[in-house]
Amino acid sequence: MTRDVTILKSVAMVMAVLFAIAGTLTLVFRHKDWGRNMGQATASWAVICALFLLAPFAGFAPFAAVMATIAILAVKEFYRMTGICRSLRLVVSAVFIVAMAAAVASGQVLLFHRFALLAVVVMFVVHAWRFSYEDIARTVALQVVGLIYWGWQLLYWLLLQRLNGGYGLILTLCAMIVVNDNGAFFFGKLFGRNSPKLAPRISPNKTWVGFGGGVLCSVLVAWGFGFALPHLSLAQRLVLGLVVGVAVPVGGLIESAFKRDAGVKDSGTLIPGHGGVMDRFDSWAFSAPITYFLMRAFACYPF
Repeated sequence: MTRDVTILKSVAMVMAVLFAIAGTLTLVFRHKDWGRNMGQATASWAVICALFLLAPFAGFAPFAAVMATIAILAVKEFYRMTGICRSLRLVVSAVFIVAMAAAVASGQVLLFHRFALLAVVVMFVVHAWRFSYEDIARTVALQVVGLIYWGWQLLYWLLLQRLNGGYGLILTLCAMIVVNDNGAFFFGKLFGRNSPKLAPRISPNKTWVGFGGGVLCSVLVAWGFGFALPHLSLAQRLVLGLVVGVAVPVGGLIESAFKRDAGVKDSGTLIPGHGGVMDRFDSWAFSAPITYFLMRAFACYPF
């Protein structure tokens, strides 16, 4: 607990400095049309970071409640976006999200994975019982995608908390995602005017300069957060920073592809300056399982 308090204080100071820098850049370039309300976006980021600083510090139950709520809201947005949102379908997904969180709480990691598989069977049965055969393949496929991507993957944050040094890992991953997203945005806007586009058909505003800036920021966080990850070597932290640095924009591109396919600009309006829950937690969902399995690999093959 003493170590966690020290980590919390150090990360809070670092994040305060980063938000001060972001706020300064926002004021300096406030007359530029950057496609988002930067004041609202920065304030929303501050609330999200505070949530991820304090909820896991308070214990597993508060953090599980936060992550399960985010997961259910994200699944609801996905179901609405794809046109399959019905109360019964959302209830089924919510039940499985709570069950998976409970499995992690009891240390049953295998059960956590099996619940995701069981959900596929249950969703087919429920659809056949309630809606007969009509559109069963497409609807259940979308239900499963929503639950797996926005429920099961997000709950890997709870598995990260259970690892050795889990609190420090959560804060480090949170910081890497925040600085990657903002670093990519500022690098791309300030230096990437003539840069080739990263994925023009999916997200025409993302550039390779922004991608490189985001990866660099994540690696720098991993390098500087040795105090939060004392059980990892410098080489392991740098690998972690590089892997997460790549995973963050990939997660964003996948969510953008979902929206392109659905023909919407934002997944929702819940988070000021960002859009919906999916818009903000796309990279959080994609990065968590990758980080978890990378940490397990470090434990098996240290270097």
